[in-house]
Amino acid sequence: MDNQQPASAATGPQGVLLALSGDDAAILRALDAPGSGLKVVRRCADAAELLSAAMAGLATLAVVDTAFDELDRTILDRLLRAGVLGVLLTPDAERERWAATGWPLESVASPPAAVRTRLQAIARGLEEPRRPSASVPTASGSAPRAGSTDLWAEFEAAAAPGPPPLPAAAGTADTAGSEGRPRGGLLVVWGPQGAPGRSTVAAALAAGLSGSTILVDADIQAPCLTQLLGLPEDSSALATAARLASRGRLDTESLDRILIPISADRRLLTGLGRPGRWRELPPAAMPEVWEQCRRAAAWTVVDVAGGPVDDAVDDFTLEPGRGAMTADLLRNADVAVIVGAGDPIGVRRLLQLMDDPEGQMRPAGRVEVVVNRVRASAAGPSPQRAVREALARFGGVEEVTVLPEDAATADRCLMEGRSVLEAAPASPLGRALADLVDRIDPRSEAAARAGRAARGARLRRLTTLLGSDRQRPPSARKAAAPKATGTSPTAPLSTAEAAAPAPPPPPPPPPDAAAATSTSARNRGGRHRA
Repeated sequence: MDNQQPASAATGPQGVLLALSGDDAAILRALDAPGSGLKVVRRCADAAELLSAAMAGLATLAVVDTAFDELDRTILDRLLRAGVLGVLLTPDAERERWAATGWPLESVASPPAAVRTRLQAIARGLEEPRRPSASVPTASGSAPRAGSTDLWAEFEAAAAPGPPPLPAAAGTADTAGSEGRPRGGLLVVWGPQGAPGRSTVAAALAAGLSGSTILVDADIQAPCLTQLLGLPEDSSALATAARLASRGRLDTESLDRILIPISADRRLLTGLGRPGRWRELPPAAMPEVWEQCRRAAAWTVVDVAGGPVDDAVDDFTLEPGRGAMTADLLRNADVAVIVGAGDPIGVRRLLQLMDDPEGQMRPAGRVEVVVNRVRASAAGPSPQRAVREALARFGGVEEVTVLPEDAATADRCLMEGRSVLEAAPASPLGRALADLVDRIDPRSEAAARAGRAARGARLRRLTTLLGSDRQRPPSARKAAAPKATGTSPTAPLSTAEAAAPAPPPPPPPPPDAAAATSTSARNRGGRHRA
């Protein structure tokens, strides 16, 4: 916004919308005072009237009370999109709640003259609200280059300097936080459309990363983490957190009440039950949800819907698009794990997703490319090399984590309701996921744990075999042992033994002898029956 006075001020006073829950007569007289340069054009009765007047362009300024008609962050965000700025009146006890909205705050007990002075400063461009999503710095410490239009160049630049950014350790102050509390890392798992295994990877990352973790099911199209982990279907904890954040009521205690414990240091924030509820996750409230998750855990792993992100704002309702939440996550996450499938179609979709000429879907943090379900039947006799060569040739991606096809392990983990790194860390899929965890956070030492699990599994199998042999009776062990015939049954034959002809088979009995034997047996049987 320009620091110059708006053109409307030169021709007359600027219009103001009043949206107050109590008596507004004193503020009305102060704003309409001669020479103030302000004029109240509408005293709104509810939020619908406030938004309608703003979208109709009746005013460019507003004075809003936090107790006005269930006011939340979504309404404030739509006012900003409509070009309406203003002052937010809040009780002193709730000032901290509404500070993250970005609106200039004034106490409800402030004199009307102070509110008028604050509004005049906004009208002259000396002060303006800020968007919360734009004000949150990226944890990686680097914003996308202004002239860059290649995601792969950003990926190489982010991956080349050194180790990935790590979350703040417990007890260290976060310089970006307003209260000096520890601030954990934010990791988003994204990928092209289809089912490349994003949720499986997200669950494994949450189980393997060091410290406490919060796993969030933010897939607005096909959420499945509740079923993947064998938990009962319940109300959406993520929607509850978004509602609390919209009204400035989300804090550490309220977030802890809605999180579902999975293990001692891992919790789940359940997602929506069906795709049609995506509007319950307003982009204006979600940054506060992620901020509270950062404060509550060392890592927050968010599983989002796949495919291109559509965050265009509707021109009629001024509501962000379905993919606005995912776009904001990609812009503010510390690490973006992009998962594709290990077949020709999956690799093509992965390259198309990351080929963003306008840079709208470019993650601002560290990027980890993962190709899942790599198998010879779909990628040739050397599948891992083929996938790496294809990504390097057509996308310029050199660092790729390849996850082998291991359907048996994935199915077993699904039936047990556990992640791969919990149920099968020693499997080929588990070892590859452990390497990915260590790339993201070397302090996790997931590969070392997987190696110990593999050695333990081999020891248990050997112990089981020895124990079953000891439990057999001596007669069974003696019968199973090879008989002593002077030579070992596995010893090689001598030249004379090998050259000796095999003994001929015994001749068949004559027919008369066989008939006589059968008749004698029948006679004996008849005598016994008699």
